[in-house]
Amino acid sequence: MATNNWISEYRRWLSEEESMHNAQIVAHYFSDLGWTPQSISAMCGNMRHESSINPDMYEFGYDWEDDRGYGLVQWTPRSKYWDWAVARGLPPRHGDSQLARIKFEIENGIQWIAIPEFDYMSFYQFSRSTDPVSYLTEAFMWSYERPNRQAGEDSLPNRIAFAERVFNELDFGGGPGPGPGQETIPYYIYRRHNTNMRRMGVRGRR
Repeated sequence: MATNNWISEYRRWLSEEESMHNAQIVAHYFSDLGWTPQSISAMCGNMRHESSINPDMYEFGYDWEDDRGYGLVQWTPRSKYWDWAVARGLPPRHGDSQLARIKFEIENGIQWIAIPEFDYMSFYQFSRSTDPVSYLTEAFMWSYERPNRQAGEDSLPNRIAFAERVFNELDFGGGPGPGPGQETIPYYIYRRHNTNMRRMGVRGRR
């Protein structure tokens, strides 16, 4: 599997089609590791919002010396990822190195924080989940990215919309695929149902 054809340019916001191109690389990489199409799509939906899936994206509004967010998932501070890659001889600006970092995180139980809103789902459980893409997109946002509450709520519909496009359009290389009844749920139905469940004190997925 060739993964050396990333679209990557320093601090340029990629078009949606360019993001889809890079998302396909992400999909092939993690499908080979046993991730489900649902979990890959959810992560890509978050990557689109965080970096446009551009490996060389640095947080807007800051100088390099400020050590702010960088890369596909906007590791903050940048040095948390950058120093790790350099120490292992990996070119830190390259998307493959960043996918290797995510693999390292799931294997070593770092970055992801299990929270009660998602039944204390672990990063590994997320990667194997066939829950709806909408649910997993929100789980990744709060458990991994952890934006402030208002920013997260405001950006969630766009994160989900891109995640669903990834799920419906990309090739997952023979991964496990959706199970019965696991098709994409429209966001407005998912949100209404999930909100009602939380009001009743229920933490179920559907």
